[in-house]
Amino acid sequence: MIVVFGLIYWVAGFGMGMGLQAGPNLVKADAQGFVTAIYFSFVTALSIGYGDVVPLGGFRLVAIIEGAAGLLIFGCVVSKLVSRRQEELTGEIHRTTFEDRLDRVRTNLHLVFSDFGSVQQLQAEQGILSELALRRLESTVRVFRGELRAVHDLLYRCREMPDEETMASLLANLIICLESLADIDDFLPSRSTTLSGGLASVAKLADEICGECVPRTYAAELKESMDRIQELARRIA
Repeated sequence: MIVVFGLIYWVAGFGMGMGLQAGPNLVKADAQGFVTAIYFSFVTALSIGYGDVVPLGGFRLVAIIEGAAGLLIFGCVVSKLVSRRQEELTGEIHRTTFEDRLDRVRTNLHLVFSDFGSVQQLQAEQGILSELALRRLESTVRVFRGELRAVHDLLYRCREMPDEETMASLLANLIICLESLADIDDFLPSRSTTLSGGLASVAKLADEICGECVPRTYAAELKESMDRIQELARRIA
């Protein structure tokens, strides 16, 4: 843009005999005049305006147009640099949040498995679970349903997928939790309304996790784990 406008100012010395004035003298259409025209174009586009070279006649409007265009281009460049940095920061925040989410799911699944183990131990010792143990089981099932939904979303609706090792770990944790829950459910004399609703939700979510159901392609080992989760879901249902 600077070169084009500089050529316009310089060529004006050919066709019109006037375009720019440096001090008391007109800028001529020669090599020195070309350098002066490019210089004037630079200081105009950058909004410096020393005043040592001035436009004449209608070229004052041309200089105004160049100055406005220079400001717009400068603003666009700054905006692009800032937006790119914002995209990088947003990506870093997203990755950090995503990793924290995975860590939270893994931690909660370990806690769920621990609680299911405690309920199984009480079941083995007492035969029939007390009211307090049943309430604890209902609460743990609700927590498990939330983490199962998180894994379900990772498989179906997540834009960023964890690596296969991480996914294998999550699926393995789901399997051991579902196996414990299925074993507990087999020996329950009856289900409360709350527990029945929680188990139905767990079974529905887990039944949608299978090697052929999820929209993405996974390794054979992961597909086997998904099929195992579906089997356990149908057992609970």
